[in-house]
Amino acid sequence: MKINFDTTFFFCFSIQSLIFAFLILVFSFPALADEINCQWLVNEPIKEIPGGKYKKGYCYIQLGRFEEGLALLGGLQNELPLIGDYVLYYRGVGENEAGKITSAAQLFNKILTDYPESGLRKNTLIRLAEIYSLTRDYEKAEKVYRSLYADESDAGAKATLLNNIGESLEGQKKYIDALNTYKQLWVEFPESSYSDTAINKAFQISASQGIPFVTTESDYLKRAERLFKLSRWGTAIKDFERVSQTSDVRLKIAISKFRIGSLDEASRILSQMASADSLYWMAKISSKLGRDDEASETYYQIYLFYPQSLLAPEALYNGARLFQINSNFEKAIELFNLLLRKYPQSEFVEDGAWNLGWIYYRTGKYREALATFSSFTSSDSTYNSSRATYWRARTLEKQGKKAEASAIYESLSRMASPSYYSYLAQRKIGLTPSVNPSSRVPTEGVITQKASWRKDRAEFLIGLGILEDAGLEIKRMEEESTNPLESINVSILYAKVNDFYNSIKVADGIGLPLANILSYPRGFDNIVKGFSAKYNVDEFIVYSIIREESRFKKDAVSPANAVGLMQLIPATGRSTAVEVGISGYNSDMLYVARVNIELGIAYYKKVLELFSGSVHLALASYNAGPNNAAKWVVRFPNLDMDEFVEEIPFQETRNYVRRVLRSYGAYKAIY
Repeated sequence: MKINFDTTFFFCFSIQSLIFAFLILVFSFPALADEINCQWLVNEPIKEIPGGKYKKGYCYIQLGRFEEGLALLGGLQNELPLIGDYVLYYRGVGENEAGKITSAAQLFNKILTDYPESGLRKNTLIRLAEIYSLTRDYEKAEKVYRSLYADESDAGAKATLLNNIGESLEGQKKYIDALNTYKQLWVEFPESSYSDTAINKAFQISASQGIPFVTTESDYLKRAERLFKLSRWGTAIKDFERVSQTSDVRLKIAISKFRIGSLDEASRILSQMASADSLYWMAKISSKLGRDDEASETYYQIYLFYPQSLLAPEALYNGARLFQINSNFEKAIELFNLLLRKYPQSEFVEDGAWNLGWIYYRTGKYREALATFSSFTSSDSTYNSSRATYWRARTLEKQGKKAEASAIYESLSRMASPSYYSYLAQRKIGLTPSVNPSSRVPTEGVITQKASWRKDRAEFLIGLGILEDAGLEIKRMEEESTNPLESINVSILYAKVNDFYNSIKVADGIGLPLANILSYPRGFDNIVKGFSAKYNVDEFIVYSIIREESRFKKDAVSPANAVGLMQLIPATGRSTAVEVGISGYNSDMLYVARVNIELGIAYYKKVLELFSGSVHLALASYNAGPNNAAKWVVRFPNLDMDEFVEEIPFQETRNYVRRVLRSYGAYKAIY
């Protein structure tokens, strides 16, 4: 059965049917699928229908009972033409694992021939390449691996494929090509676990075959640049130190040393240089050491000595912010005004203008604050415009112009896309806007034949509970999507297989208000509802925390080693587990949704009570720790919630609180 598509052919539906379908899908959000449980299924009687036989045959293959699986799957592709390639694939897997390599290769090749659009194409090619390598048909293996390499975008996978290509070339005795391939791997993917092995193989080939091989300065520079880009600072330094010490190389060594905490060494290198860049990083070091006045003056010097530098506007902004943070408002105003006058097109101007307005607001100069905030309420940036608009209204409120302020809050609260400041505006006027379905439904769009076919295949696999395979079809549908309607369907399908991370990613990329609904899912709702009730916590805050912490990705791990859906540090998870009475706890349990969510909710409840039920302080504490949050309460007493958030010294925490509360407003509006 050969499947090909003319992409100019469309299934066309009436607008009315599209609207009806969309409303059914979104406002009765699709029930999430249950993953197939093979351990249980193989002990149940076979359902004598094609789907039932396929499920059980699939499970036999997964559990290593290959002959039983093959007996059920044999010829089943004719009864299940919609997923015939999947039937052939698992037959091929079973044949291969049972030692019937020739027939396995035939089945895999049949998939490539008869189902060129299959979502299994990549998996099939990998299986074929492994068979060719096993049977020492290295020429065919190389060809397949090169095909995979050309289509691969993930760096780790590309490194693995290069290693496989090198081994295939060695098998063909193409030693020069193999040596060069291993060198390419070592140079281009120094972060890979194959990197050291690859260079050792290259030297071994050189020695055994008498082929000259040298690593050049250019090779080390490319490796260093790659490692620097990946923030592998320590390894980058080692490679940078093997090349000519140009000013750019010395600067990057200094930056790398700064990043790993070797501030004295970084400072020594920078002090021997004269450039805007060296001053910029000297200022960073001063700030890191707590010498903010010194850092501010160094930033100012960049503007004085290198006014044409691309760093000059950022330097003025950074210097002004440090003066502002340390309450030297006179100097902060001076530098912010310089930034606005000298670099009006800079990306830092609007943020600088807002901070200037904020200084005026906090010091009671409301006329100046109003003029400053008003200057960019029509910004191209939705975030900047909503922030300026909100604080313009707050300034009018301070001036006693409550009716004028209320009108602005009313308008801001009904923004098409939710923001932190629209949420604040809603709080101000006591409004939680409801979703208007008619304004969120696409008025045009078609689904191509290929997209419809993929959707049918994905939904059939979802119905079988084989979610991983359904995900292959959804991913291909995403890659081939031609219009917002198809993207909406992709987002819905991802949600059906519990892949909220990709569901949100697709929804966010659609750029239409209707996608907001899909962008704020109630993932793991049964677990969230249960533990929210147990600990008496608002379930919508929990969804909001999970969305902003992990995008509902169970295996998410942050650079700071925070784990899972609610991004818990192992130590926090351990102490909270003791408090809630989870026995036999270990850190691996943070990857289990039920455990992670309970511990996250329990910890949030703890900090919520610590700060007397203040949500914004609890969120700040959840992100930055209770000690920091407590210090900020002392430092910024008697501020309203919105004012306090703007004063949070840690940018990461400030933005975190904004994002979670924005999501909270969106969840309240939608649900």
